[in-house]
Amino acid sequence: MKKILQTALILGLVCVVAAFSLALVNQLTQAEIERRAREELELALKQVFPQAEEFKEVEPEGLNLPWERENFSLLQIFVVQAAGERVGFVFEATSTGYGGPIRLLIGISSRENELVGIQILDHQETPGLGSNITSPDFIGQFYSKSLTDPFTIGEDIEAIAGATISSQAVTRACREVVSYLEEVENL
Repeated sequence: MKKILQTALILGLVCVVAAFSLALVNQLTQAEIERRAREELELALKQVFPQAEEFKEVEPEGLNLPWERENFSLLQIFVVQAAGERVGFVFEATSTGYGGPIRLLIGISSRENELVGIQILDHQETPGLGSNITSPDFIGQFYSKSLTDPFTIGEDIEAIAGATISSQAVTRACREVVSYLEEVENL
């Protein structure tokens, strides 16, 4: 009995030391992780809207963020500025694909009322099939599309063969962003 208590005490002490060590490492690395995430987001924003000089995050008050629909969530909005004036928006959203949520950025020009860029930030789609949503051939279909276009697979967007659900997820995200723009007046 004494041996069991001694073993339990040692294991408990090892667990406490391990938990404390993990908490300390997490605390020490958290700032660096957040800094790198911000840098990656800034780079992705610039890829979506290359002519932008500045991206300003829109305060969610009064904009009903996150804005959610079936299999879609609008998480964040950035106002895009160039030469001191607003030229568009970048929307961060998630749309449910075959492998789970697809996190993406969608750039909209307010001057031309068209989609100017898409960047897939994160996905868990099937390698070699659904993961092709990141390919220039698929993403390129969305560039310069008018906001009045239907954004529908089989009409104005060609799905990736064998990855219809993944293709629909990206198309849905674009369609929902346009719906959000139509619904919100004070953006």
